[in-house]
Amino acid sequence: MTSEPTAASDGHGDILAELTAVLAGVVHADPDRVDPGQPFPVLGLDSLLTIEFVAAIDQHFGIRIAGADLYTHATPALLAAHLAALRRGADDAPAARDAGAAAAVLQVLRHQLARILHCDPWEIDGGAAFAELGIDSILAADFTAGVNRVYGLSERPVTVHEHPSLAAMAAYIASRTRGAQAPAAPDTPGPAPAAPPAAQQPAHAVAQPQQQPADAVEQSPADAAAKRPALSQEEVLALLDAVRGDRIGVDEAAALLADRPA
Repeated sequence: MTSEPTAASDGHGDILAELTAVLAGVVHADPDRVDPGQPFPVLGLDSLLTIEFVAAIDQHFGIRIAGADLYTHATPALLAAHLAALRRGADDAPAARDAGAAAAVLQVLRHQLARILHCDPWEIDGGAAFAELGIDSILAADFTAGVNRVYGLSERPVTVHEHPSLAAMAAYIASRTRGAQAPAAPDTPGPAPAAPPAAQQPAHAVAQPQQQPADAVEQSPADAAAKRPALSQEEVLALLDAVRGDRIGVDEAAALLADRPA
């Protein structure tokens, strides 16, 4: 089996040694026993430890990468070469962007394929041929349909045969979608718009003062008294008895009499 190119062969042995030490610290292993040619899951890196590993890389190297980069650069040797390219700076920026886009696509495709194969995404080797993963023509059609839904493409199942691994497929999809925006999130209903000021509302929508009933028009005290019935003789006698019995004052009685027509 052809061995992977290592960072040391490209003159990046220091980065590989440092990266191996960082990884060993995360997975609690002896750095000398970490094989840089093995995939990260084989070396003990799971989903939770990936977050810790990415943070440790940022802290140690001052280079921020995404967890998806560990799919495209799936071994310490490949990741060390990627870090070296990022460290070289602006000259490698376009290649780094392309690699980052392919890594993001690879993460999506890995989860799509894991759904079809009913397995954990980490169990899928991005470099393995689809045929080795058990993808037949029916599953290829299902996989391609899922990719089309996510990225708004119209690829045919034959694309799986033309790009026969997840890594190859991811690079191809990234090239097809370069510069395209991700599908917009569903619109979230916002608060109801405030009603426009009365000056901006149609004339018929402006509230008009309600017409008061005729009997609600303000009346003078004399008019109000004129509408009350006069006291009967019995009511006058009862009022006088109340005054004599100190149940009501003279002033109050006079006010009651003044409130009635003569």
